[in-house]
Amino acid sequence: MESESTRAMRDDFPDDVKRSLANRAALICSNPDCGASTAGPQEDPSKALNIGVAAHITAASAGGPRYDPNLTPDQRRSTPNGVWLCQNCAKLVDNDEVYYPSDVLRAWKTLREHCARLAIGQTRQPAMESEIARRGREISKHVGQRVMLVKMPNSHQATTLGSRPWNGNSVTLVECTEFYVKVRGDGWDRARTIPLENIKIGHDERLNCIELLEYD
Repeated sequence: MESESTRAMRDDFPDDVKRSLANRAALICSNPDCGASTAGPQEDPSKALNIGVAAHITAASAGGPRYDPNLTPDQRRSTPNGVWLCQNCAKLVDNDEVYYPSDVLRAWKTLREHCARLAIGQTRQPAMESEIARRGREISKHVGQRVMLVKMPNSHQATTLGSRPWNGNSVTLVECTEFYVKVRGDGWDRARTIPLENIKIGHDERLNCIELLEYD
C-alpha cells in the first residue's frame, strides 16, 4: 500500500483530465485486442458503473512503468500522457512495460480516438446475418409445434426416383440451436438430432405448417 509521502510524489491526473480521456475514447478500452465497454448502469437507477482507468503512458512517479524523467510534472499529469483502458488492460500494460512500451500505448490511443471520432452521429450498422443463422432463427419460431420432416434424395436418387420420392413425417420440433435441429415422431424411442446445415425450409400447404427438408 502506498504511503502518504509516495502518493504526494505522484503526478496523478486531475478529474478533468480523466473525464477528457474517457470521453475521447468513447468510454471504450483503447487496447484494440480488447475494446471493452467501461461504463454502464448500476442496479441503483441513480448510479453508474465504471471499470475504466485513465492510465499513464509514462509513469506518474520515478520507478514506475515507462517513467520519463524528461517530462515536467504538468506534462505527466496532462491528457497527452494518458490513455483510457479497462482495469484489466491497465494492469496488463504496467506489469509488462517491455512488451507494452510508450509507443504502443500512444498508437492504441490514436486509433481508439480516431474510431470514436468517426462513430460520432453514425447509426450503428446491423451485423450481417448468415443464411444458416437466418434459417435457424426461422425454425426456432416453431419449437414445440408439429412440423413435417421430409427426407430429400441425394443427386443419384433424384435422377432415378424424382426430387421428392418420399412422403414427409409429422413430427414435433423439440429444439433448434445454431448447430442442430431436434425432432421427435410419434412412437419414436428417442428424438433425432439433425445438423442445421443439412436442413432447408419448405411449407406444407395441406397441413399449413413448415417442412424441414433434410439433405445428406
